[in-house]
Amino acid sequence: MLQRWFGPKIHARVHYFVLLLFVVGIACSKFLMSMGMLLGALNLLLLADFKQYYRRWSENRLLHFILLFYLLSWLSLLWSSNLSEGFNQLRRLTTLLLVPIIVCAQGLPQPKKVKGLMSFFIAAVAITAVVNFLAYFFFSSELGLIDIRKMSLFGSHIRFGILIAFAMSISLERARTNKWYFLLVIWLLSYTYLSQVLTGYLSVSIVLIGHLIWHLHLQQKTRQIYLILFLLFVGASFMTYFLSQPIQYRETCPSNPTALKIAWSKKSKLPYDGFDLRGQYLSSTLERYLMSKNGCANSYGLAQLTAQDINFIELGYADVNETKGGLLARLHGLRYQIHHSTNPNDHSLLERLAYWKTAKQIIAKNFILGVGIGDLQDEMQAQYRAQKSALRIDRRLRPHNYYLTTWLNTGLFGFVILVGLFYFYLKQQWNYRQLQGFLFGLVFAFSFFIEDGLETQMGLTMFAFFYAFYSRRVVA
Repeated sequence: MLQRWFGPKIHARVHYFVLLLFVVGIACSKFLMSMGMLLGALNLLLLADFKQYYRRWSENRLLHFILLFYLLSWLSLLWSSNLSEGFNQLRRLTTLLLVPIIVCAQGLPQPKKVKGLMSFFIAAVAITAVVNFLAYFFFSSELGLIDIRKMSLFGSHIRFGILIAFAMSISLERARTNKWYFLLVIWLLSYTYLSQVLTGYLSVSIVLIGHLIWHLHLQQKTRQIYLILFLLFVGASFMTYFLSQPIQYRETCPSNPTALKIAWSKKSKLPYDGFDLRGQYLSSTLERYLMSKNGCANSYGLAQLTAQDINFIELGYADVNETKGGLLARLHGLRYQIHHSTNPNDHSLLERLAYWKTAKQIIAKNFILGVGIGDLQDEMQAQYRAQKSALRIDRRLRPHNYYLTTWLNTGLFGFVILVGLFYFYLKQQWNYRQLQGFLFGLVFAFSFFIEDGLETQMGLTMFAFFYAFYSRRVVA
């Protein structure tokens, strides 16, 4: 129909526009992602070339894993009690099926247009990062931005950390022929360092190491690869040792909570017995900060603090080392969590360990079939109550590990399909010599260990799009 009015290339142009909506939307706009799905589906229906669609879908074996995963999720409704929640989860999961159907129904754009598509993606990520940076460092009070890890304004900071890494990966490849891209790489590295997002650190590390090993492999420099792996082992050992050492504060004078409470009321409007702006007990934050600053948790120690120190305490910084920002600040926070594990609330690492423990206990009782996609939340809450979890009610969340989430939803079969999806995807990328596709799959495979990567629209769309896009040979 459209071809009569706009010419024979109109559907290809609309399809390319849909791809642009996806690559820009996953960086900064849920609306653009939704419009991409709506316009993409409508374009396929109007073109109505169903034989070609079916041929492309049937020849793309990687899409079969998506279909199997989706169908098994529907099948798990048979042993779900909470059908309302099950349908809600399946409605969200439909993105995982619909985006690859749209992306793979038509052929890949010409190499020049593929390069342009990725240029739009890089620009969207870089500009969004600039907006996030400016908002946090210049307008944090007006926008209520307390924690730097929440710096991402347009979606999950964890998903955005992955997008930063992937944009940096493409920029690194282009920097070999255009040196200006090195400036972009430096900016994206700096943003990741400032963000203190562990998934971002992990993703960027995979990208940097992956690029280095990939090019050494192409040059058949095996010795250098082994040297890099050895240095990685040494670095991981030092980090493990650092985290294993308990934080010991030097006490310079006896603590006096009563006097400290009175002195604090003269310094801040936040009550001593209340919470800081991160929702942590302020008395604990204050005591830890004082011990790390001058070792004196009493009115005298408080008197030595500057107005900036008081502001840091109100913002929830419990150690002066955490105010310095970057990777060391994040590692210092993790180090404290590891050695003070009695209260997991508001500590990301300890909370995840509690989630994983709870999820594994449920899996042990539902090993083959899982609990069904509708019952995961109910079963997690029941298990928290049964084990009398130390987590607060508002912190009793889902597993935050998509492998465990999949096992809970669809049992052993769903877990095997998910692992198979990554295995065959990575194998194909290696055979095709598609570095960007390989690194994308590797980053997501690792990130699934510490996050429920496919339980938000942003996570679903970015995974589904790039998985489908690189499921074929991409020439750019």
